[in-house]
Amino acid sequence: MRTILFSILLFFCLLPALDAQVVFKTIVQPTVETGRSFPVEYVIESTADNDAFYNPLFEGLRLINGPSIYHGKTPNGAIPVKNYVFTLIAEKPGRYRIPGAIAKMNGKFIQSDDQFIDVFDSNREVENNSEYFLHPGEDPYEKIRRNLFVKVMVTKKNCYIGEPVVATFKLYSRLQSKSDIVKNPGFYGFSVQDIVNIDDKVSNTESIGGKAFIVHTIRTVQLYPLQSGMFTIDAMEVLNKVEFSRSGVNKRTEQEIVEGVFENREEKNGDNTTVTYESSISTDRVAITVKPYPEKNKPPLFSGATGTFNISAYLKKNELARNEEGELVIVISGKGNFIQLTGPVIQWPVGVEGFEAVITDTLDKTHVPLMGEKAFRFPFVAPRSGSYTIPPVSFTFFDTDSNKYRTVSTKPVEIKINEKEKETVTIAQAEDDKKNKQGILWWAAGGLILSVLTILWRVKKRTTMSVKRPVEEKGSTIDDALQPAYIALKENGSRFYIIVQKIIWDQLSSTLHLSGTRINKEEILRSKQISPDRAQEIIAILEQCEAAAFTMAEFIHDKQELLVGVKKVLEQIKAGQ
Repeated sequence: MRTILFSILLFFCLLPALDAQVVFKTIVQPTVETGRSFPVEYVIESTADNDAFYNPLFEGLRLINGPSIYHGKTPNGAIPVKNYVFTLIAEKPGRYRIPGAIAKMNGKFIQSDDQFIDVFDSNREVENNSEYFLHPGEDPYEKIRRNLFVKVMVTKKNCYIGEPVVATFKLYSRLQSKSDIVKNPGFYGFSVQDIVNIDDKVSNTESIGGKAFIVHTIRTVQLYPLQSGMFTIDAMEVLNKVEFSRSGVNKRTEQEIVEGVFENREEKNGDNTTVTYESSISTDRVAITVKPYPEKNKPPLFSGATGTFNISAYLKKNELARNEEGELVIVISGKGNFIQLTGPVIQWPVGVEGFEAVITDTLDKTHVPLMGEKAFRFPFVAPRSGSYTIPPVSFTFFDTDSNKYRTVSTKPVEIKINEKEKETVTIAQAEDDKKNKQGILWWAAGGLILSVLTILWRVKKRTTMSVKRPVEEKGSTIDDALQPAYIALKENGSRFYIIVQKIIWDQLSSTLHLSGTRINKEEILRSKQISPDRAQEIIAILEQCEAAAFTMAEFIHDKQELLVGVKKVLEQIKAGQ
């Protein structure tokens, strides 16, 4: 009786949603193999607001990951699409029901359809489905071409600046193979956020032309365009070693995927029943057209934020003493190109002195676009008592869902400064300050010693060079210019990246003879003194440094490798290459 009542209630809850022309479907491949992960997708196509999504219960299947949420539009671009993806594993063969999910749209419930999958035993041998045996006279390279290939799929090929494009690189195989990624694609013109990489070992089974392929997701990335124009996602190149059997022996094929270089060794097959062939494959290059922001109704304070955001402001402490340091916190939350967000402008009232913000963020990097919040913490002091008002702080962004500019603002913030002077420092705080100062002095002494040794080494080197070469070359080298960065190499935080940025801009300013506001990325791209390849390389390095310095995050894991790249490209620019 309860089941019947629940069904009737669910029917009447879902009935009003039928008029909304909402497409809500469940997508899953028909067959999978035990022990291999596979995706289940719930796709919503609707212009209505998605209030909630209720995760289904997968009975008999193990949930590995999810939901990962992807946003897009239908092929004609008229209807927004939201895709919820779960990754599952079936550990036993059989037939399983994939239940429909329930979502709430404009306050009304809808449900997707149920689907079924057939899971077969991974240990069984399927004679007719195996390509391990190489028949006499059969062309091995033609067989490799048909049964081993890579593809790249992108969610869109046309977008606005700052609108994310998701690119997924997959390897399809029905062979016994070892694959080495010898060249990762370049993403010039984009900032990059990884979602899936080779270490995640994501794979599933897909049927192509009636044949089951094991599909390995090598890499999935979010790409955020930095400027308008036509940009190309380079090809991913993969080197493969494929093993075939000369005898009638059959076995379950397996794939190994690594990144780097295969060991340089000769593979020997003692029984002469197997043979190995090498093959190189690559993805297609993909062109992405990035549209500029619309000029119509473009606000003068728009700084390039793309997505959907909210803004709020609050004081860390509501009442302060005179000359006591306070903290104004501005929080921008929502979804969009968080990595490229710049700090809001604060109109400090007369009598309040504000300082540079400290930035922190909390982001869901699996969500497309990035979802979360970024907090800007502005320290300030006021020497006189009284009440002060910080006017509303505005933030303007371009909403790609509506293709319109939107501005959101905080409420005014009241600061109260009482008559008390800043409290004196306690004995414990004084001791802490003393220890911190001693630590700073030790670091300063060490830095001074290092600087003296560096100067002596340079003097000795120049003296030696002057003996060997009577005519001394004028001008400092790139290595000389990079010395401050080498010294800051082991420091944590953003200082290293800020130093690298300054060195790059100083060198470009000298090379291109630019100054003032003309020192910018557009001038680099337009310059005839720098080749387009070098311009893209140096801009990519600058953007990596900006992202790391701005978010206080270690985007570049190997700073030494970064400096090698900086030195190389600056030397090439200086040489006019």
